Amino acid sequence: MGNLAGSGDYVAKGYISVAVVGPDITLSFKDFSTSTGSLTLQALLTINGNLSRRPINLGTLPAANPDFHISVPTGTDVSLFNTVVICLAEQGTAIGRAPIP
Repeated sequence: MGNLAGSGDYVAKGYISVAVVGPDITLSFKDFSTSTGSLTLQALLTINGNLSRRPINLGTLPAANPDFHISVPTGTDVSLFNTVVICLAEQGTAIGRAPIP
């Protein structure tokens, strides 16, 4: 499992793991929490956490659930990506990141 760590002034905690079943890839979040309150968050699949190098937007995160799953788009070669970045959806500001195990 990859440990989620906060970025800048933000606190972010939790764990991320990857499940591959045939062509389907899912990122599983466990014990996820942040200091952002009710702000809308999104997850991005990145290369070394760099948001300017072809990030893949995985969508909006559930607001109140600490344990959830996100599907990776079909056909994505996850071996090219090694970091999940959590951003404020409205601003694109990174609030946390985790290595993909």
